[in-house]
Parts: sequence; structure tokens; C-alpha cells
Amino acid sequence: MTLGKMRKRSIRLFVFFMALLVIIISRLFYWQVVRGNQMKEAAERQQTNQTAIIARRGTIYDRNQNVLAESATVNTVVCNPQQIEKDCKDESGKVRKSDLKLIASNLAEILDLDEDDVFDKITKENKFQYIKKRVTVEEADAIKKLKDSSVDKETAKLFSGVYFEEDSKRYYQNNLASHIIGFTGYDNDGMQGIEMTFNNYLSGRAGTVLSARNAGGTTAEKQYEADVDAQKGDDIVLTIDETIQSILEKYLEQACVENALKEGACGIIMNPKTGEILAMATKPDFDLNDPTALSQYEKFAIGMDDVIAKTKSENTEERDEAVAKIRNKMWRNKAISDTYEPGSTFKILTAAIALEEGAADLNSQFYCGGSKQVADRKIKCHKVAGHGAEDFARGVINSCNVVFMELGLRIGSEKFQEYFKAFGLTKKTGIELIGESGSVYYKNRMSETDIATSSFGQGFSITPIQLITAISAVINGGNLMKPQIVKEIRNSGGIVKSFYPQVVNKVISENTSTTMRNILERVVADPNGTGKNAYIKGYRLGGKTGTSEKGRNNGKRIASFVGFAPADDPQIICLVMLDEPQVANKYGGTIAAPLVGSIIEETLEYMGIDRQYTEAEAQSVSVSVPDVREQSVTSAKEMVAAKGLNIKVSGNGEVVLDQLPKPGVSVAENSTVIVYTQERDENKKVAVPNLEGLTAEQAKKRLSDAGLNFEVGGAGLAAAEGAYAFRQSIPAGTLVEPATVVSVEFRHSSSD
Repeated sequence: MTLGKMRKRSIRLFVFFMALLVIIISRLFYWQVVRGNQMKEAAERQQTNQTAIIARRGTIYDRNQNVLAESATVNTVVCNPQQIEKDCKDESGKVRKSDLKLIASNLAEILDLDEDDVFDKITKENKFQYIKKRVTVEEADAIKKLKDSSVDKETAKLFSGVYFEEDSKRYYQNNLASHIIGFTGYDNDGMQGIEMTFNNYLSGRAGTVLSARNAGGTTAEKQYEADVDAQKGDDIVLTIDETIQSILEKYLEQACVENALKEGACGIIMNPKTGEILAMATKPDFDLNDPTALSQYEKFAIGMDDVIAKTKSENTEERDEAVAKIRNKMWRNKAISDTYEPGSTFKILTAAIALEEGAADLNSQFYCGGSKQVADRKIKCHKVAGHGAEDFARGVINSCNVVFMELGLRIGSEKFQEYFKAFGLTKKTGIELIGESGSVYYKNRMSETDIATSSFGQGFSITPIQLITAISAVINGGNLMKPQIVKEIRNSGGIVKSFYPQVVNKVISENTSTTMRNILERVVADPNGTGKNAYIKGYRLGGKTGTSEKGRNNGKRIASFVGFAPADDPQIICLVMLDEPQVANKYGGTIAAPLVGSIIEETLEYMGIDRQYTEAEAQSVSVSVPDVREQSVTSAKEMVAAKGLNIKVSGNGEVVLDQLPKPGVSVAENSTVIVYTQERDENKKVAVPNLEGLTAEQAKKRLSDAGLNFEVGGAGLAAAEGAYAFRQSIPAGTLVEPATVVSVEFRHSSSD
């Protein structure tokens, strides 16, 4: 080979090796620099084990720091199928199927699962499978016993691939405030109510535990471990009061049963000055600890028998459709999601607009002949015979449609729509709950007929939350407040966010507001007022009845009542809506007014607001029976008489041995106390008479004739003309001791 050829060959080899070196350096650069971080992370994943730490969800409180929803740590059962397979192999390396079946059957029995499903999970070709999430303490203890080698070493070995992961479970106060609070799903994310609206605050941030693995892939002992702590979710403090919420729910549940409400009921209690929601409920509701169960709906839903029956159908498609239909209704918050024609409760707004705009004053005179001709329509009053001559206040007290049609026409289309908007009825209120609906109303110029019917609450639809917010503006001095259901968000470091009362706008003057409060108090206190069934002795209530049609001429009604107290300085306002009552009298004045009266009475008592009796009321206030036992008959007579009570002496002795009613029992003035100067025959009983349909005087006499005492209970002007007994505290026919007090509730028939 010549020298020149050798030189050329050397050059080619040099170039080849240099190119190879460049390629090697390039690949090294690529793997170490370009993909260096990725390779590092992959290596760390192979060498470390990362375990998630579930963040504890924030707690939900009522305004008084009572817990409404909280989370607790629970166990979730998981398994490593590859480890189970390894543990079930015999000496030859063959998997013993009998051992797999033993594991599956034990887990299925303890956890109430299908054995075949469990078997499928423990024989998967992977390292991780969920068996059951959030098991009970009893279930966890039973599995721990199987894993305990001190109990059975061989069994414990088989179950080494079954273990626990910490999880979080949400606990609620059963049905209380279910539509407000909402619930969480299996992933602990909110699915309804506050849980959903404020999920980002409540969720917190998950943590991790990063630990080293050994060559076999298991967690190494005494190797490094790095923790990132989980961050607990923020707590939410609501404006609702647990006790007031319970009061509202109790009476709504009662209304569902007594009035056979086909579409349920809803109610709201609000502070009219601040817009804070003190209670909000829909019935039927659901148990937050088991939100998919239909038991509550089955208990109270009327007229859904056909759909409920289908939930038990063998036809899967039919069953699933029926279940979905009921759950959608069951989870629906009627107070913010259902729109309806408000009926006569809306007259509060029409009257306030008329006064504010000078369309009428307290001296304005009207005449109702039972109907009014508006354009080409003859529109009737609810009192077909007519109310006759009325001034402005009397028109409101009578809830006269003719008066309100005249007021609406005087106000006119432009002003009516202007105030409709000012009262917040053209948009959602913005309450901190998901699912609020908007209203359906006239957006263009209204005809005379439109104005006439709208003036008494027909022809448009709004939600209960919109209505109570607007009426609050009428009675609180004229300010439209944004409804508020969250008071603050906080964590261990303090307050994260505060929510304050928010004035949306000024709608009417203080003078108009004062005048309206005075008139609405007369609606309840006047013997001829349409709201007299809401009357409560010692408390000044104002309010308005309402009955609206669902559709036209189909007999379906919504009965409602809005009440507030004290009338001169309102602390609470309550609206109740009873949807499709299946009883003879479906009017708000008859079935909704007494309900609201009782709700307000119990709420004011809880709030510590003292009763202030009028002179007339003071004469009929109940008194407490004095203790005259071991007193002489003469002294007993004096003590009983001093309380305004009558006395009846049984026996010829000189000292009182026993008495009925017992000391401290509340009775009406002029009730009778029986004192015994010899041993009382405890077997002597009297039957409680049937008082249904009687007037107060008739009921009192019938009880007196039976040797029993009478007391007026509940809401309503018992002494007013037309009042009749509709409920008694002790059922007719019940055998009781002589002088027992029977509390009787009275009601007036209404057509509004």
C-alpha cells in the first residue's frame, strides 16, 4: 500500500471516529440535558413511593357555631392483587384457587359485597384495586382481625395483600337544611348546595408522603421520607340558625301531611333589615347522610304513587327513569328554583308603589261591586258579592282585587315596570346557592288588562326568594337587600372572607314603609282581615295572604302567606308556599296563615322577644295554676281566686291533699282547679269530647260540661266571628284525668 493511500485511509478513519464521537456526545447531551429532568423524575419514581394524604374537608357551621357538616377520617379497603397471588401460591408456584375464594368470601361477607365482584378485583393483573370505600368501624375491625397473625397466622398471611388507606367521610345532621348544605360525592367534591358553591374553599389541599423503595419495590425501612402536609379546607359559617331552621322544617312537614300537598312546600325566614337568611327549607327533603335514598320523598309526596311504584319495577330502564325523576324533584330547592304566580302576596308591592307615586293615599275611596271591567275583560274580585265602599287601607285589609286593579291602572305600565325592576324582580337575587331561577315577566309595554291582573299577582312568575326580598324592602324602610346565606369563611389563621349586608338600591321612602307596616298589621289583627288566622296573642304581626292558580281553570292552587314581626320593628319575615293542597279549602288565608303565625310565634320566643299584650289580650292571658297542696281549704280558695280561677272541692277534709290540674300547668282565666281533701281516685277518667267545628264559646262550654279545662292554642283570632275549632291537643275520645287542659286551635274560612 502506498503512502498516499494510507494517508487517505487514516483520514477516513479519523473522520469516522470523530463523527461517532459527535453522535455519542450529542446523545449524552440529549439524555442528560434535554431530557435530564424527565429521566431524573423517572428514576425517582422507581426509587420512591408516593402516597397521597387526603385533605380534611372544611366544616360548615350555623351562625351560632353549631356544626351542620363535618368530616372524619375513615378507612377504605384496598388490595394488591399481585401480592395476593404471591401469597396464595403453593410450593410448586401454582396459585391455590381455594385460597382466593376464601379471601373473596370473607371480604364479601364482612363488607356486604357480591363475592364474584370481590373475586374479580383480587385477581386483577395489577398492584392496586379498591375493594370498598369508607367502611364502618365494625367492618374495619373485622378485617383487621383476619390480618392479625396472633389470631391465625396462616389466615393473616393470605390477607397481607389487603390493607387500608385513610379516607374522609362527611357527616351531616340528617335532613336538617338539606337543600342549603348539599352533599359530597365519592371523590369528596360538593354536588349540591353550599358544598358545591364553596367547594374550592372547603376542599383544602391534599398532601403527600414520599418514601424510598428497596430493590424489591416495597417501602424500605430506615430510609429517607419527605412529607408534604395536607391542608385542611376552610370552614364556612352560614347565616342560618339551627333552631329556627328546625322550627320551619317542623311546620312545613306538618303542612305537607295536613294539606296533602301534591308538590310539597317551601319556606324562608329572613332578617328583613340585613337580608340574612335565618332558615330556608323545602319539603319533602332528603337525608344528607344518604342523599340518594327515596324514603323521605315516599313518606311525604302525594300523588306520585305511580312514579314511586316504578322505582321498584323489574324493568331496569323504567326503574332508572323513575328514580332519576324523583331525585331531581327531591334535590330541587323550591325556594330559589321554582317560579310561581305570587297572587295576593304581591299586593304589598302594588300598594307600596301606589303610595310612593301618589296614585293613592289613606283617604282614597274605592267601591267594589264584585268585578271590574278592564278593556274587553270583566275581571272578578275573590269576593264575588263585592266589598262595597272601601278606603285604601280597607282595600288592602280585604285584599280586594277591584281596588288593586284600580291602583295598577293609576300607576300605569311604565311606572309599574320601573318598580318591578327596582324591587329586583327582573333578575336573580344572586344568593350564594347554585340553581337559582330567573323570573318570567312582561318586558314590553303592558296592556291595561296586563296591568290589572299583574296588580294582584297574576300574569308573571317569580321565585319565593325574589318575593320575600322585595317585600322585605317594603317593611324595612325601603331598602332592597341582597339575600345572604354565608356569614364568613375562615381557617385556623382567622377569617378568610367576610360577607356583609348589601343594599342593592333604595326603592321606597321610610314614610311609605311605615304606612305599609301599619296597614299590614291590621290585615292580621283586624277581625275582618284576610290574615287573621296568623294572629298571635302578645306579638304584633303583619302579613298578607296569597292564593294563586297553576294554569287556569284546572283546580290547582298554591297557597301562601308572608308574615313579619314585630310589626313596628320587624326582626324576622317568613314566607311559606304550599304547592297543590288536596283539601277542600285551598286558600292561603286558611291553611298558610296559621302556619306562619305559629312559626313566627315559636321563633320570637326562641329569640327572646317578649310579648306585649294589649289591654284586651291581657284579660285572656293564660295563668299558671298555683300549688295549694298541704294548704287549708280556706287558703286554697283564696290562692286560686287570686289567679282568676275557679275552685271545686272534693271531700270533706280541711287540708288539700292533691289537686288537678297539677301546679304550674298553664290554663285560661276562669278555668277550674279541683282540690282533693281525701285520697283521689286515680282510676277516675273522663272522655275528651269532639270539638271540631265549634266556636270558642261552644268548645269552652263542652269541655266544662265534661269537667275539663279550655285553652286557646296556636295562631288565629279565636274570638272573631266565623272562627271554628279545627285542631285539639288531645284527640276526641281519649280518657284523661278530670280538669285536664285541652288546647284548641281555631281557624277562619278564607277566599284569599
